[in-house]
Amino acid sequence: MAELPLPAGLCASTFPAKLWRLVNSPRVRSVRWDSRAQGLLIDRSLFERELLSPGDAQGPAPRPFRATRFRSFVRQLHRYGFRRVPGRAGSAAPGDAGAWLHYSNPCFRRDRPDLLLRVRRWSTQIDNLLSLLESQKVLCLVFLCASCDV
Repeated sequence: MAELPLPAGLCASTFPAKLWRLVNSPRVRSVRWDSRAQGLLIDRSLFERELLSPGDAQGPAPRPFRATRFRSFVRQLHRYGFRRVPGRAGSAAPGDAGAWLHYSNPCFRRDRPDLLLRVRRWSTQIDNLLSLLESQKVLCLVFLCASCDV
């Protein structure tokens, strides 16, 4: 299968773009699409050897992520809205020996590369929401104080 291109407007150095290239690369064996092409299956031990090992010249991609620990990679998945699919770990295909971890994000689907533009880092969104709530709280306090003639 040929590698699918990134949608126009998506910076190639972002986490979602790197993940898209990996899951669609025929050279990467540790990350693949689930059977519905709406989630990721990750073989942890192979992923660590193939993509996180420092200085590993045998891997298909030269350290695509800054993370060197699987836990840090999973933290990145969570920051970008990926969630673990419960009860879906196991073999990815008949004959596979390893356990595969299953992660999903509604905007990360093989048939809809255009949705990649909606995969955003959640910390920025949460910070914006908290700022908005703080400003509204201040407005509410000002309103309450004005209505009480304080």
